[in-house]
This record gives sequence, C-alpha cells and structure tokens, in this order.
Amino acid sequence: MKKTVIALSLCCAALFSMLLWQQFSEPAVTASSALTAQEQEDQPLYMVRVTDGVLAIYPYGSDTAVEVTDIRLSSLREYDQELMQKGFPLYSEQELASFLEDFGS
Repeated sequence: MKKTVIALSLCCAALFSMLLWQQFSEPAVTASSALTAQEQEDQPLYMVRVTDGVLAIYPYGSDTAVEVTDIRLSSLREYDQELMQKGFPLYSEQELASFLEDFGS
C-alpha cells in the first residue's frame, strides 16, 4: 500500500512538473501575430451577391460562385435586397448554413 501511494505521488509530481514546464516554455504571442489572427477572424469566408436576379454564394475574394441559389432577389424585403446588392458577408460555415435555411424557406 505504501509503495502504491509513493508511486502515485511521484506520477502526480511528474505530471504537475510537465504542466508547469509547458505553461512557462510556450512562446509569448507577439502583438503583430495577434493582430494577424484578429484580421483573419474579421475576414469573411463567403460573400452573398446577386447574380442574374438570384442570390449566389462566393468564396471571399473569388469571382466563381460555389453555389447559386434559387432565392430570387425580388422575393426579399427591400432592406434585405439592399444588403444583398452590396454583398453580404458570412464568416463561418455555420453562418452559411443558417443563412441558406433562413432565406431559402
């Protein structure tokens, strides 16, 4: 029993030491890399634009649609029409799925 307690204590001490070493040995995030990460989060994955009177999904920065929907611009409220005319950004796959579900029904 005493050997088991000693062995468990040594394992816990080793694990704790490894966690402390990992915590303090990781390089600090510099301001420039943090800014780059923030900029990447701010950039949309997709843009919804009007193509031939219907909404189409484009990868951000691309002129080739990944999906052309059957959602007609004329079926949307005036406010939504204005948003789509300007280009509507989507920042994640989840936002894309939600957008298609909301506007497609």
